[in-house]
Amino acid sequence: MMLKDYCVAGAILPNLDAADKEDAIRQLIGALAAAKAIPKAKTDAILKEVVERERQATTGIGRGVGVPHARSAHVKQIVLAIGRVPRGVEFGAVDGERVKVVMLLVSPKENNAEHLAAMKSIVAIARDPYQRQRLISCGTAESFLGLLAEIGGPTA
Repeated sequence: MMLKDYCVAGAILPNLDAADKEDAIRQLIGALAAAKAIPKAKTDAILKEVVERERQATTGIGRGVGVPHARSAHVKQIVLAIGRVPRGVEFGAVDGERVKVVMLLVSPKENNAEHLAAMKSIVAIARDPYQRQRLISCGTAESFLGLLAEIGGPTA
């Protein structure tokens, strides 16, 4: 699978206006529910799982990218939502920088290997200065999907 295969087009928010990290995560989970990628009745439970994972260690991996994630019994397949926060949002990132792109990954509990492979692909994009800048510069859902199709290599 490729990262684009997990990405839910209706859950790409290129102009996310988030007050804080939890608000960004909440909005992305809401977008996944609105796109019918996760059960609407389980949004609070999934939010709790992602926030609990975030409390263990920040997923603000630095250089303007945050990758909140969780494994959940409430999803049947891996889903990826993306939010671009033009003004940045405080995320407790390891380098202290505000996060401008939030990539939320939610995976089924039993899908550990595929979850880790997807995380590895996301982190590889974030660590590459050229690709990271391209990611941060995406201004539409279509541009995010096109970029992931081009560079979001195999996840398994």
